[in-house]
Amino acid sequence: MRFGAFRSIGKPLLRSAMDVGARSLPARRALALACGMALGAAQIGAQAVGAPIELGVADYRSYLPETHSLRMALHAFARQVETNSGGRLHVRVWPGAPAGSPQDQIQALRTAAPGAPDIMVVAATGLAGLSPDFELFDLPYALRDDASVDAIFDGGVGQRLLASLAPAGLVGLGWMENGFRQLSSSQARIQGLADFKGLAVRTLPTAVSTQAFSAWGARPVSLPASGVHAALRSGTVQAQEGFVTQLLDSRLYEVQRHVWLTNHSFGAQVLVMNAAAWRGLSEADARALKEAAIAASREQRAGSRAEARQALAELSSRGMQVHRMPPRTLEDLADATADVRRRHPAFLQLGSSPVSRLMQNPQ
Repeated sequence: MRFGAFRSIGKPLLRSAMDVGARSLPARRALALACGMALGAAQIGAQAVGAPIELGVADYRSYLPETHSLRMALHAFARQVETNSGGRLHVRVWPGAPAGSPQDQIQALRTAAPGAPDIMVVAATGLAGLSPDFELFDLPYALRDDASVDAIFDGGVGQRLLASLAPAGLVGLGWMENGFRQLSSSQARIQGLADFKGLAVRTLPTAVSTQAFSAWGARPVSLPASGVHAALRSGTVQAQEGFVTQLLDSRLYEVQRHVWLTNHSFGAQVLVMNAAAWRGLSEADARALKEAAIAASREQRAGSRAEARQALAELSSRGMQVHRMPPRTLEDLADATADVRRRHPAFLQLGSSPVSRLMQNPQ
């Protein structure tokens, strides 16, 4: 029973006890017995009714429109959890996320720090410090298309990756996405591997991204997102890589002319939950929550892919040329980064890593 229920019952009983404070001992004993019986009955009644378990999920993209695929999926998840559980669970979508870096946010979630949510969406690469195989999605050409992504997410590899979070105090609930990363450029035309030579490209500030673009002969440049527009306008960099929705949101079409659909790496996201909060659920409620997470994750992925198609159409209407890369060029880019993939620890664990078996048996 919640404290508020106890308080509302206890106050009138306490006032009654004070009113008769000077009565005889037998009278006070009788009153005490009556108080105890009333409180006991209230507790039993509250347990029978069963107040819903409250869970919080962080909506760290609350600055985006409510129609964004991630925001819609989180609210759909909250509604479905309540429906699936028959009202025993109530999920509240919080605007924003815990303070600090992505690693700080994950740590707050793991340890149930004050103010931390019970559930949140995190980038898969942010989990690589806890389970290195999550860096799979950053590796160049580890995945090629939506079908290969779904085979991972919905198959055995995806489940093994989620299960690998257990020692870190997290439970993986579902796979969401930002989609494939593409290349955009100002005037430079990129038709083959040779066209990357010497190209100054703003990339993610990660070792894998730097290694990949260096292997293609480009010159990777690390810049904060806030400085990319100015750097492209001034010519400090000639190209950048990212999600096509970012091109639109950051108005990079004002300083870029070409989008090259390279699909060179993937932005996976994971819906994760604090393990202690998960263990506090009954088997039925845990199943209800997991089923809602899977449904919401699939809905988000479909929405994300639709958003990418819409973004490309709008970029084209704003004067950008959208280029599909020749299959031969894609093969050359993949071949040139084979060593980057092989150097990754996940590919060296041939006997145990799910990533090492990825190409052989994604199911």
